[in-house]
Amino acid sequence: MKDNHPWRFIHDRLDKDIPVILLIIVESDGSTPGQIGFKMAVASDGALAGTIGGGIVEHRLVEKARAKLKTGDQTPLLQRQVHSHDAATDRSGMICGGRQTIALYPCKKTDLAAVRHLIQWFEHREKGILPRGILNVSPSGISFTPNGHNKEKYVFRFQEENEWRYEENFGPMNTAYVIGGGHVGLALSRVLAMLDFRIVVLDERPDVGTFKDNGHAHEKITVSYGEIGRHVPDGGGDGEENYAFIMTPDHKADKLVLHQLLDKRLYYLGMMGSAKKVDEIFTRLRHEGVPAERLQKIHAPIGLPIKSHTPAEIAISIAAEIISLKNG
Repeated sequence: MKDNHPWRFIHDRLDKDIPVILLIIVESDGSTPGQIGFKMAVASDGALAGTIGGGIVEHRLVEKARAKLKTGDQTPLLQRQVHSHDAATDRSGMICGGRQTIALYPCKKTDLAAVRHLIQWFEHREKGILPRGILNVSPSGISFTPNGHNKEKYVFRFQEENEWRYEENFGPMNTAYVIGGGHVGLALSRVLAMLDFRIVVLDERPDVGTFKDNGHAHEKITVSYGEIGRHVPDGGGDGEENYAFIMTPDHKADKLVLHQLLDKRLYYLGMMGSAKKVDEIFTRLRHEGVPAERLQKIHAPIGLPIKSHTPAEIAISIAAEIISLKNG
């Protein structure tokens, strides 16, 4: 996974007594250049880390943060942005139609302990260890509540300009179970790593190079395709959904795996293959008594129909389908 969070940047600046401001999108509605939870940091030495969506909105807010740093203004600020040319107030200059609230929070030395907690959380995530916790940002400071968990991933409570609180769940992520460690499995792991999935790759062929060398997977399991069902659990919901991608080397193994996963509570179940292969497997399953309505829930052929051929193209088509489902 790429390390794109700003916490280490903030830590290093605070540790060297270099003033730094954290920017967070705390509210977002409609079409906007960045979504709730996007973060970046602006330091007085001119350096930047992270993003709140880019474009003119980010540029203006970076300049506002730099102006606060230049004057030494330590007052947290909520900046509202309305992306409409006819907005009466808080017009951003964009016309995409959404609206956002961005918090500009000047970090303090007393925030270092919480920032260290956050850095440790990201380090744990790289190892597939995902403890729960809540990030809290308010005018009084940054804190991290270990083992905490809200019902909603993001919570913004506003009472007045100097009395607000942003909370964000940190913890278990959606898990992608990639069944088949071949070239497409490797390419899909690479793409899903950028989408913040915990990735588990399963294959019964321990010596396959693309399986052994898959550095994007948090976990690799060597197991018979006939035992896959024991390793793919039901999803838990609440940000802990499970996705399964079937891409074994042959249609018999695909059918064997699919049969085991049909009754699982999965957010997504997809199978790679041509339309002819999918139809043949589905026909056999129907003859074995699998109801047609259950088969209709399977995404097969897997991915969006963009005429993909190479492993990378297939992986991107699958990722696009996942994004469409998650954000739809």
